[in-house]
Amino acid sequence: MSVTVPVAADRRAGRGKNQNNRLRAAKRLPAVLYGSKKEPLAISVDPGDIAKIFRSKYTYNTIIELDIQGEAKEPSMMVDWQLDPVRDNIIHVDFKRIDLAKPVIVKVPVEFNGVPFGVKNQGGTLDVINRHLVLECLPEAIPDAVPAEIASMKLGDTIRAGELPLPEGMRLLSPPVLVLALVAGTRASTLAAEETAAATPAAGAPAAKAAAPAAKAPAAKPKK
Repeated sequence: MSVTVPVAADRRAGRGKNQNNRLRAAKRLPAVLYGSKKEPLAISVDPGDIAKIFRSKYTYNTIIELDIQGEAKEPSMMVDWQLDPVRDNIIHVDFKRIDLAKPVIVKVPVEFNGVPFGVKNQGGTLDVINRHLVLECLPEAIPDAVPAEIASMKLGDTIRAGELPLPEGMRLLSPPVLVLALVAGTRASTLAAEETAAATPAAGAPAAKAAAPAAKAPAAKPKK
């Protein structure tokens, strides 16, 4: 389930490229907090705090309690961020206020459990098509991942978003028909299946008749 991380924040008076560059030079990360029908608030945070969140298993689904100069604590989530095109580090973050009593929309990874029967015994391969689902749930009920049991999958089987069981109170927003994974046949497994089908008589077909015995040669006539 989700985790709440406290992050200290300072108000910032100015905006603009120059102001943001001065903040970054002072080892601060410019950010903005908005939502809940309140005025957007320009703030700055410690870039190390945000880097730790991105390195955690919760990443963007972390609930962040912004402690703004000790005056107000705002539960929020990161909804957008900018990366430096050269260094690839975070240079700006957008936070959105959340109400812990109201559902939020989140993107959650799918955890595939087991090795498919079609891979172990039929020579197939597992093709993962989609690794995330979009869900709606209460902030404190955000799962680390949604488990998908795939051990029983055979050649040609697929597993779709709507087939995964979800806890009560959690709603699937991804299309139920969204394919998450399938067991595809390799060329070798396809040939083996074709040979097996050719060697196996179709259900209800009569067995082949035994060959008729060879005709006997006429007996030689006795000599007079």
